Amino acid sequence: MIIPTRDRSSDLRRCLDALAECARRLDGSDCRAKLHQVIVVDDASASGHATAAASSSTLPVEVLRNRDQIGAGASRRCGVELATGDLLAFLDDDAAPRGDWLIQAAAVDDERPAITGRVLCFDDSLLSQARQARYDVRYARLERDAPVGFFAGGNSSVLTEVFHEVGGFAREGTGGDNSLAQSMAERGSPVRFRPELVIAHRNGKGWRRALSDAWSSGRQHAERMTVPQGVRALREGAVGNTRTVREVNRFLGAVHAVGRFAR
Repeated sequence: MIIPTRDRSSDLRRCLDALAECARRLDGSDCRAKLHQVIVVDDASASGHATAAASSSTLPVEVLRNRDQIGAGASRRCGVELATGDLLAFLDDDAAPRGDWLIQAAAVDDERPAITGRVLCFDDSLLSQARQARYDVRYARLERDAPVGFFAGGNSSVLTEVFHEVGGFAREGTGGDNSLAQSMAERGSPVRFRPELVIAHRNGKGWRRALSDAWSSGRQHAERMTVPQGVRALREGAVGNTRTVREVNRFLGAVHAVGRFAR
């Protein structure tokens, strides 16, 4: 289990508390998997108490501290280097996994070596609603075990051997974890969607972060966007239950498209 974090002590505590409940359910289930290692990668937090929750957790937590800030994607790579298990599972520090999350995350095998799941928001800001609308549109098109072109670094698992076989994460930055999905597809064993793998997530983190993520995910995309694709993306990307939410998504979609044009 790998969790990157930076100066979000309350988020990390919520995440670890929820994960502890997952571990209790895992131990009481028929699943043969065991949680033997939780790696919290502190990405050069300014606060000395940023990972205090790790010290009080009942989980087998190891804290790896980066000397300099390198980002969540690179921090996941550092965590992978320290991991010793047969399975790599990934969470964000602002996620709260559902109680059966570890049981579901362990449902990987040679035929389905990598899975990713659903994100549900627990905050209700405008940006959170907009992001959830984008998630919901994505999930509505997917059936259980459908091959997907994304690998959510905050809600996913993969066999360690296969992860290294395909070269792990080829890119960093927002959306860089999706590079694993591309490598897995080229291998002939695509990432599969598991709707039972569920986390609650703090979707909204302010406009600066939303704009940065939209731009970075465009820059990290595997393919450069063409003009017709950009026009279609702007038309189809205005999703949501209210006009305001739809316009927010249209705007963020435009930022993402410009990032793809510029890659």
